[in-house]
Amino acid sequence: MPKPAFAVPRKDLVRTILRGSPAEPPDPAGDLSAVGDATLARAARYWVVVPAAYRIAAFLKVFIGYASANGALGLPQVLSATAFGMTANAGFLWWLIRSRGLPARRTRPVLIADLTVGLLLNVVVAATAPSAVQPFAVDVAWTWMIGAVAMWAGTRGLPAALGLLAAAIPVRAALTLAGGLPLTDPLAVSRSVGCLIALAVAIIVACGILVLLGVGTRFALDIGLRRGQEAERRRTRRLLHDSVLQTLEAFAITPPGDDDHAAERLAQLRAVAHAEAAELRRSITEPVDQRSRRTFLVELADVAAELAREGLRTQLVAADFADDDRLSADRRTALCEAVREALRNTAKHAGTRQVVLRVEERDGGTAVVARDQGRGFDVRQRRPGFGIQQSIEARLAEVGGTGQVESTPGHGTRVTLWVPH
Repeated sequence: MPKPAFAVPRKDLVRTILRGSPAEPPDPAGDLSAVGDATLARAARYWVVVPAAYRIAAFLKVFIGYASANGALGLPQVLSATAFGMTANAGFLWWLIRSRGLPARRTRPVLIADLTVGLLLNVVVAATAPSAVQPFAVDVAWTWMIGAVAMWAGTRGLPAALGLLAAAIPVRAALTLAGGLPLTDPLAVSRSVGCLIALAVAIIVACGILVLLGVGTRFALDIGLRRGQEAERRRTRRLLHDSVLQTLEAFAITPPGDDDHAAERLAQLRAVAHAEAAELRRSITEPVDQRSRRTFLVELADVAAELAREGLRTQLVAADFADDDRLSADRRTALCEAVREALRNTAKHAGTRQVVLRVEERDGGTAVVARDQGRGFDVRQRRPGFGIQQSIEARLAEVGGTGQVESTPGHGTRVTLWVPH
């Protein structure tokens, strides 16, 4: 069984749990593992959104439970803590969304500030709530600490979260003493144990989400790599078909009377080979930004000039076409390559050396129509070859466009190529 293009290393998942997600995306160039880490780091920037949203809902829930169980006793303190918790976390959530997640350089300061606010809130509630309901009132404020521990587990790793869990034991004892209750008070002990269990559950859930995040990220990366490899294979096949194969076929064709014009024929073949080599070198070495500076009509004119060296005279008609930058580089390239293949098919099969190439705006996009008056063919009887299926139809479909071939024996062929703006 073949191995996947990108497997999920177990050590990476363990590291994710123990150390948290990488704070800074590493350089992914040439390293699939680094690509996974970089993707995971970007996804983890939004992890803190989950605890913040949880606290907004949880504060409301525990407040309703407190009011139902204890009535008006201690209600002002608990209501104030609930209102503060929901408002502060809503503002924090808004800031996270505006900042597109938690920036790596601010992770530690934000976590420390969040934890400090949570401790102060618990101290204020513990010191001001009536002693009869003080443990229940602290439970409400403790909602903030549950979210804080989950944030630390997701961003700083399991050791940091376990350290906070251990520190929560004396903190909870100090809150009991701040409310004037003895450490042996049964209600305070039972509520403290419940709160510590809630912290442990938050850590487990956070680690579980980290594992799912790591597996899901790498699974998606694996699919993306497979699709990218397949797209690259298609691109290579098209490049070989549209350049090398076409040149070899031109060398192999022996027209009638070739022996009488051997020198002229050899010169033509050399010109074709030289043009193909130049185009192949340009497609490999020319920077993408340099290609994007040429307008679409200039690129079409280059294609027509290239085919003219192979003996095909092309009349380019674009009187009503506004040659602006509405076409993206990918769509412009796909359209030009499809036009090149259509013109080559005309030169090879149409039995004519003239073609009209019309460019127009149509249906919210750009259309190029290649029309010749050659011998034509019956499209219902002749199956489309690789050039039509891959170099024209599939290439345009990848950028949201279409390619259509219409032909009738004895009445020429019309190829309509279209891509959206």
